[in-house]
Amino acid sequence: MSEHKIAAELRELASLKDEGILTDEEFEKKKQELLNLKAPYTGASQSNITQSATDTNKQYDLKEVRFEGNASEFFRIWIVNLFLSLITFGIYSPWAKVQNTKYLYQNLVIDGHRFNYIADPIQILKGRILAVFLLVIYLIATSYNFALSILFPIILFLMAPWIINRSMSFQMRMTTYRNVRFNFEGDYGNSFLYFLLLPALTYFTLFLALPLVLKNMNEYILNKTKYGDRYFTSNLSTSEFYKTYGIVVGVSIGVVLLILIISLISETIGTILIFPAYILIIAVSAAIVGVMIRNHTYNNTILSEVASFESSMQIKPYTFIVFTNILALIFSFGLAYPWVMIRNTKYLASTVTVKTEENIDSVIDTISKSDSAILDEVAGAFDLEI
Repeated sequence: MSEHKIAAELRELASLKDEGILTDEEFEKKKQELLNLKAPYTGASQSNITQSATDTNKQYDLKEVRFEGNASEFFRIWIVNLFLSLITFGIYSPWAKVQNTKYLYQNLVIDGHRFNYIADPIQILKGRILAVFLLVIYLIATSYNFALSILFPIILFLMAPWIINRSMSFQMRMTTYRNVRFNFEGDYGNSFLYFLLLPALTYFTLFLALPLVLKNMNEYILNKTKYGDRYFTSNLSTSEFYKTYGIVVGVSIGVVLLILIISLISETIGTILIFPAYILIIAVSAAIVGVMIRNHTYNNTILSEVASFESSMQIKPYTFIVFTNILALIFSFGLAYPWVMIRNTKYLASTVTVKTEENIDSVIDTISKSDSAILDEVAGAFDLEI
């Protein structure tokens, strides 16, 4: 096992111990097992290992991803923003969105540098006012003319690729790391193909083509995303997507069959288990897709001449996290949302390692402030995050 993979595994174990999933004894045992893998893997003395690490670091550095957010702190911010949004009938919601997102971003740290969210609430509010205005125009126009009620949805459908592109570009441009912004440079034709046409065609394949469509969509998004003047490059495997969704279908069918068998034995117990089984299917499915697709995507994506990534999520602990998160949201009537967000983000960050090259200091922010303005205000109205 490689040095950086062992480090990633140790961070994940520490996260599981903090969550109470592993006891101190289990943590120490697994930690020792991982550390014992280092000697046979290297087959070298400590001095040789040190020298090898020094030589390697001349070319790249391994950076941990940390999330330093606190659930109680985020809850105070979130609940105040929710209250102000409610009493102002949604007018305050752009400020709420910016403050909530900024807190999460600014607590995400790589190599001592924090991410940031720089959206202007006024800009988002203008976009939402425009969206409401267009909705009112649509309702008035269609109430007097039936033809317009058919024409407007067609126009909206044709505008959808542009809306998606601008919305994704807006979200990316508002995200910075080391004072350099991200960007999404999708084009109308490909966005129409990957976001609208191909997903619609999966109906005619009884959704058998869905993994292929999702793989192409993810690859398109990543390959059109930039950090400063550098593009991300991703080469994903179709078989990995089919394998993932095949496992999800198999597990879901297995849980359903198990409940049916239990119901035949005892109808009362079967009825009681329906709700937990439903939640379990959602949690397991989300965990399998989240872990397998995320690991595959991170491990096969690079930022040109700047960085590569490694994700080491595991299905079992993440299933537990997703399952308990769902229960927490249900039984708290949504008030556990800040705790769920902090818990989930902290785990995801702990499983990622970034291998940076020296060229990261040469990345240039190519987006000028004059590039957005009105178009970003329109995009902000739709608030799409794909």
